[in-house]
Amino acid sequence: MKNVRLGLVALAVVAAVGGAYATRSTSANVVRAQSWFKYQPTLPGGTSTPGNYVEVTDNGGCWEGNQLCRIKVDKNPSTGLPDQTALNALQADIDAHSPIAERVVFMP
Repeated sequence: MKNVRLGLVALAVVAAVGGAYATRSTSANVVRAQSWFKYQPTLPGGTSTPGNYVEVTDNGGCWEGNQLCRIKVDKNPSTGLPDQTALNALQADIDAHSPIAERVVFMP
């Protein structure tokens, strides 16, 4: 009888820990839509400022070169602009003029 009680207590602890972990992990998984944004500098801060980008439907109109043309990043749903964290993640490639297929496009 004592072993049955210990087994039930252990099972309850495992279920509680598993339930808490499952609840926490599902709420942290927020999916954001990625969009293309054309670089149109109008504000201070250059390529690292979300307000310097305008959402476009695709990456057309850009050719290989060294001037930033368009990027594809997560869109901030509340502003409609590039997500600052996603933009920061691309900043080193943008600064180095490193094109990334279907992500960072430069023009001449």
